[in-house]
Amino acid sequence: MTRKLALAACLALTLTGCGFPGTDPFGYGDGKRIKAAVEQLFGELERADYAAAASHWCAAEPPASPPTADELKAGFAAYPRPWRVKPVTAQHTPGGTGFVNVTLTDGAGAAHPYNVDFTMAGGGVTVCDVDTGTVHIEVDV
Repeated sequence: MTRKLALAACLALTLTGCGFPGTDPFGYGDGKRIKAAVEQLFGELERADYAAAASHWCAAEPPASPPTADELKAGFAAYPRPWRVKPVTAQHTPGGTGFVNVTLTDGAGAAHPYNVDFTMAGGGVTVCDVDTGTVHIEVDV
């Protein structure tokens, strides 16, 4: 009986950690690191520190290259400050790559959806791309 209870408890903890309803996907482990990286990026963009935001982009595959500070400024300077940034959903492979959908609400109250691609190579979260819109991937198991 004790082994059955222990197995049930382990299964419940495992399922809870997978982001099933009622859990915060950004409240633990990788999710916390993903949220912190997204908040850091959008914080730099909100402060108009475009050089800092561009400086820690992941290495891009040729022929693409990381954005310049001027490119980031062109994409984000027009949004009224202050911003509210909310990570909405994320999918990733532990230690690999993934994406997070973010809602940026500008100072005028307009919501702007963004998709942030990232890599977790080397233990940290590094942004590789930011696009408008959202991504949704369904996986049949």
